Amino acid sequence: MFTIDGMTWPYPVDVTRNADIRASEVSGEMLDGSYYNDVKGTYFNYTVKVAVPLNQRDLATQYYEALVDPVEGHSFVLPYNQSTVIVSGRVEGVSDVFVCLANGQQYWRGLQFNVIANHPTYTYSAAQLLARGRSIMPEPASPGEGDTWVWTNGAWALTVHYDDADVKQY
Repeated sequence: MFTIDGMTWPYPVDVTRNADIRASEVSGEMLDGSYYNDVKGTYFNYTVKVAVPLNQRDLATQYYEALVDPVEGHSFVLPYNQSTVIVSGRVEGVSDVFVCLANGQQYWRGLQFNVIANHPTYTYSAAQLLARGRSIMPEPASPGEGDTWVWTNGAWALTVHYDDADVKQY
């Protein structure tokens, strides 16, 4: 079972998940031969194959239209271990097969699509990074050159701003 934007699919599904643990651009081999892994977070991607009962073609059409709607993302509730996880993601690769029988009956079957996470589902908080001995960058929208920051009460605070000495006349 899965949910897209609050609509629950009540029929069997086949779900394949992939955890994409992404490293930042500063990750890589160090001069001493060790590997520095600066992890951005874990992104969950899913491939979903949907069973569509012949008497529920209208319901399947509603889901198909939601899947092909050209929006930046959907809210999905998908299986995760013995529970579920909410993934904000985009849809790619929607496909199904049109069947036309000799008796004239027509229908679509084999609806399948990919959910690609727009945001990491798992990341470390600033406190968790500090506990692991990692340095973290300030979270303000526009830290500037010459700014000095301090970590206090679970957040970054600007303590001092030094003007650029290259443009000062003495």
